[in-house]
Amino acid sequence: MRGKAGILLILFLALVVRLVFVHHWGSTLTLNSDDVGYINSAKVWLEKGIFTYVRPALTLSPEEIQPSAYITPGYPLFLAFFLKLAPESRALALARYAQVFLSVASVFLVYRLGSRWGKGELAAALAALYPPFILLSGLLLTETLFTFLLLLFLDRWLEVRENLFQWFSLGLIGGLATLVRPTGVVLVGLALGGLAWEIWRRKRLFKAFLLCLLGFCLVLSPWWVRNYLTFHRFIFLSTGGGNPLLLGTYVELEGIERGWNPYWPVGRTPDETSALQQAYALKRLKEGFSRQPKRYLYWYTWGKFKLLWGKVFLWGGEDKLPQTFTLWFHYALLLLGGTGLLLLLFRKAEGGGKVLALLAAFTLVHLITCAYCRYALPLLPVLAACAAAWWPSPRASPTR
Repeated sequence: MRGKAGILLILFLALVVRLVFVHHWGSTLTLNSDDVGYINSAKVWLEKGIFTYVRPALTLSPEEIQPSAYITPGYPLFLAFFLKLAPESRALALARYAQVFLSVASVFLVYRLGSRWGKGELAAALAALYPPFILLSGLLLTETLFTFLLLLFLDRWLEVRENLFQWFSLGLIGGLATLVRPTGVVLVGLALGGLAWEIWRRKRLFKAFLLCLLGFCLVLSPWWVRNYLTFHRFIFLSTGGGNPLLLGTYVELEGIERGWNPYWPVGRTPDETSALQQAYALKRLKEGFSRQPKRYLYWYTWGKFKLLWGKVFLWGGEDKLPQTFTLWFHYALLLLGGTGLLLLLFRKAEGGGKVLALLAAFTLVHLITCAYCRYALPLLPVLAACAAAWWPSPRASPTR
């Protein structure tokens, strides 16, 4: 019991801090942006039985409610569950408190991950006290739920060997993450890629590959069927990729105000808007790399990398978080986590390569599309886990 006292205290502290924060700020925890779209989508889904994405800026006819595949349904479904239970204000409060417990569960997963390589309590403390994680538990965005699923996937991926049921469950978790945020498909892609490599090298784990893929497809199949019946075509993830692709073409985000530019094309539906914006993004990319190749090359490499990792997320919490402390905490987390990952790779610690692949893959996705500090948030707990490598522990897993 004595050995567990440290992590129990950290989890209790994480819970209390988040509960107090959410209780104090309550409904003021809003961005009036994506969160409003998710809430409205959940309400329309319950009231009219239509799944769509309700954001007036994305359509010329905001009063017309039409089916959409602009976003995946995971997070609106999460909100719809609470809206079904209670009136809106109480339901959203319940959703925030549910996210508090998901956030604390994520802290525990960080502890499990960190304990593989060192002192898990150090990793858990970083995740428990990092101010943006506390803020996120009260914002109705995909990050808290997606972070939990990402950490659960990574924890299971590092644990799984040749047990076929574990590979199947890994596919299920990856599918759930993808329903919450389309980039969750990266997780399954990494796992399947690793299995394909093993099959090619050693002619083994073919059943594991099929079962992992099956688990993923089982979770996504209702979404695929719905989209085919509604739009008469196969939609693998979502149709909303045009907006982040276009947003990413603006060097240093010049001309962007609150994630938007008034000159962007808008269609009759969010899906049509996304298609128009994707075409416009490709046009801008072609012109940008033709006329200013050095500027665009810099932006699509180091410029976006700095924006993704170097900025600290304070949206909706500018007046609620200590900004200077948060900034220094962010840099400390990057330093401890980044150098901790290097230690894992230097020691050839088990799982170090998978962690590097995960961080690199998500970074690459956002270099290609849109790079905001918000999109690095689900990855920062992984760096917190890597920081544990600085404090060796007898519980740490042996190197390979």
